[in-house]
Amino acid sequence: MEMRQRVTTAAWLALAQWSQRLGADGMEAMRSRPGLAAAVDQHIAQIRDTIGHPQPEALAAYADGVADTVMAKGWSADETANGWEGASWPSLHLLAVCVLAARLS
Repeated sequence: MEMRQRVTTAAWLALAQWSQRLGADGMEAMRSRPGLAAAVDQHIAQIRDTIGHPQPEALAAYADGVADTVMAKGWSADETANGWEGASWPSLHLLAVCVLAARLS
């Protein structure tokens, strides 16, 4: 397997892990909560402003960078385990990454 393909495969794996942690539940919640969907759309726009039209490699690296930064400040993906009411900026932002990844696949 060539290096580029390995990097792409690793990126998809990282994005799948974010989807398992936040994306699946978050996207389900978005279906019934228009306010959540609107907030995530704003985060999607911010991400696109930052990295342009995302490719899996850039999107995975971006998500990992955001997660590393906010985890160092005490954030945990577990905050949404009881629902998306009052979800923090990091949770919404990483959910937006999951939505973008789903659109790429």
